Amino acid sequence: MALVLRLPITISSGNCYTLDLLVGSQATPVTVLLDTGSSMSAVNIDVYDPGADAAATTTDLLQSGSFQGAASFLAAVVQTPVGLQADGATPVTVPKANLGVVYKVQPFLFGKADGILGLAYPALNAATRMPANTWDNKYTPAQLGPGQAAGTLAPCVDQLAAAGEIANKFAIAVRRSTFSQGPDAAVLNTGVFVLGGGEECTELYTGAFATVAVVSETYYNSNLVAVQVGGRTIQVGPPPAGSDAASNSFLDSGSNQLMLDPPLYQQVIAMFNEVDPAFGAALQAGSHDQTQLDLTAWPTLGFVLAGAGGAEVTWTVEPKDYWQFDGYGAGTARTGLASGGAPHPGQSILGLPLFANHYVVFDRTAGPGRSVIRFAPQPAAEAAPLVA
Repeated sequence: MALVLRLPITISSGNCYTLDLLVGSQATPVTVLLDTGSSMSAVNIDVYDPGADAAATTTDLLQSGSFQGAASFLAAVVQTPVGLQADGATPVTVPKANLGVVYKVQPFLFGKADGILGLAYPALNAATRMPANTWDNKYTPAQLGPGQAAGTLAPCVDQLAAAGEIANKFAIAVRRSTFSQGPDAAVLNTGVFVLGGGEECTELYTGAFATVAVVSETYYNSNLVAVQVGGRTIQVGPPPAGSDAASNSFLDSGSNQLMLDPPLYQQVIAMFNEVDPAFGAALQAGSHDQTQLDLTAWPTLGFVLAGAGGAEVTWTVEPKDYWQFDGYGAGTARTGLASGGAPHPGQSILGLPLFANHYVVFDRTAGPGRSVIRFAPQPAAEAAPLVA
């Protein structure tokens, strides 16, 4: 019988949510970023050494990647057990998970985490076949010339689903998009990751789900139809001709901002200025004395997305979610809107401000090409604290 695991996640000062994995024959604990914007599973060598792992099989495969604009890294692909366990639940383990081991550690590559757990599709999990064992040789970027494309590797969660251990879905419930340094930080900085389930966790949401179509299974690609600021609306077009973007937007739990395509960002700022001439400048400044922000005067931000069956759904972001109080320190608000940062022109990254105070289910159970994302509001914080 497929299991449903409820796992605690925590946002750190690196501003991404993390969870704990158990790696190798010694079940070494590692903390990894939870990232729907990538597919690689990788850890740093300083926390996990394949040479000390009796279950590890090294390979001639090499992976490269980067995270949040940091310098790129190389990782030797190792196959070894990777496990997850919720309190009181049966542990779930991938016996031969595809794990990249970053052998040249870069400070804060993954923030304060030890690695990353990518939750997107295999298309983002490419590997290169090198002439010899990548763990033994620890190739440098200058030595990549003889490498040959080796296709894509199955991400860790895909391996679990293929083995029948879990249903091919997961869900995320969080309150914040940035690390809180305020008085309620202990509660606000935690969340829940539901692996293998979603809708059955009825205490994590209220009301009916709305459904967003995944229009390309690379990232969780979506079609952003329009953006609303209060009663004002901007239509959003497709990526420009010649762009390699599979769609004009995608959902990314590895980004703590709504990173809008630059022309769209400027249009959104202009709409905020139509509400109040001071609003645009405040957002563009990035941070603000929160005692000077009256959030009741700020408009709701709406993202109109293509839904299943051709319908459109509106995903709202409240002022308290695009302004994160106590986000740069106690008493300072941080904005959740940014210009640029997506991989391709004409594309926007819909990050954690969209997730905040929603319950978001990534459902891939219908098979290739038929994924959807469902979302519903969370109950009020005082009514149902997030507990895994």
